[in-house]
Amino acid sequence: MIMVANHVGSFGPVSVITSIPMRMYPWVAHEVMEVKTVAKRIQEEFFEQELHLKPPFSTYLAKLIGRVCVALMKDIGAIPVYQKSRDIRRTVQWSLALLEQGKNILVFAEDSTKRINDALCEFCTGFIHVAKLYYEKTKKAVQFLPVAVNRKVGGILIGTPIRFDVTNPFPREKQRLKSELENTVYTLYCALEQNLENKKKRPA
Repeated sequence: MIMVANHVGSFGPVSVITSIPMRMYPWVAHEVMEVKTVAKRIQEEFFEQELHLKPPFSTYLAKLIGRVCVALMKDIGAIPVYQKSRDIRRTVQWSLALLEQGKNILVFAEDSTKRINDALCEFCTGFIHVAKLYYEKTKKAVQFLPVAVNRKVGGILIGTPIRFDVTNPFPREKQRLKSELENTVYTLYCALEQNLENKKKRPA
């Protein structure tokens, strides 16, 4: 199974991995898994973008916890993702091997440069190619499990699995899955907020 979630900065990965009682292997930017590159990545994306810290404090903290971050990623079995590189083949092959073993892959699919609305960005589609290759190799259809993370309410909601349709031409199927996963995750995200509102309206 391939679990597909929205990112919500560092909150999404941490929440999903620690809250769902299921072993999963997350896709993670390869820079976060390499000692030479981890400090710069977490300095920019975590300490400065999320926590709004500035150098030299953000630089010091990133260097301090960089090695710990790399060790943690390896400990949870994270899969390094090499975006815009031929090395992405390593990501795909690693993922295929895990799926063949019956393992679950976890993908945070949002492209932060393409916002759909206030809650969600467009999903990248590279992970859908894994489903195509998996079917070609095993003749089994992967199921995608949509997962919504809502930081405002501190909640996670899991949707109904969406099966890869092997009868569809792949370009059409890729677009269908992208749209259906985006819509489902957004619906689940809104449901989390609605659930909170309903609880507030209930009499004590």
